This record gives sequence, structure tokens and C-alpha cells, in this order.
Amino acid sequence: MDELSPSERAHLAAIESTYPGWHIYIRDGWWWASKHVPPTREQKAAGALSEFARQGPYELVAALTVQLGILARMGAA
Repeated sequence: MDELSPSERAHLAAIESTYPGWHIYIRDGWWWASKHVPPTREQKAAGALSEFARQGPYELVAALTVQLGILARMGAA
């Protein structure tokens, strides 16, 4: 993995503390979120993802917020 800047490390720590059900990392310049507990079949059918990437930390947070919304509507957030 590439050396992370202090800003990237701070963003990673902040996002992981805000979304504790997810492992957050950077790979090949993309920001990734990987769910600690994979979604059920029903959750997947509703749009829940087990892993996804976005171009930056702000886009990742927006996508994580959508994921939390999906799970909350199903009573699983």
C-alpha cells in the first residue's frame, strides 16, 4: 500500500470511528469500505453492499450514509 498522508490517515480514522461496522482503506488511489459482517440476502436485494469503492473520502462517506439508510429501513443498522 502507498504511504498515506497525515490527512488521509485522519480521514480514515474519522470515517472508521463514525461507521464502526465497516473497515475503511485506500487501495490504488480509491477509498474502500468493506462491511465487517456481510449483508444478508434480503439486505443485498434491498441494495446493501459488502464492499465498494469511491474516488475520495467525501464520496465514500456519502455512499456509507446511503448504506446505513438501507440497513436502517430494514431494522439492521
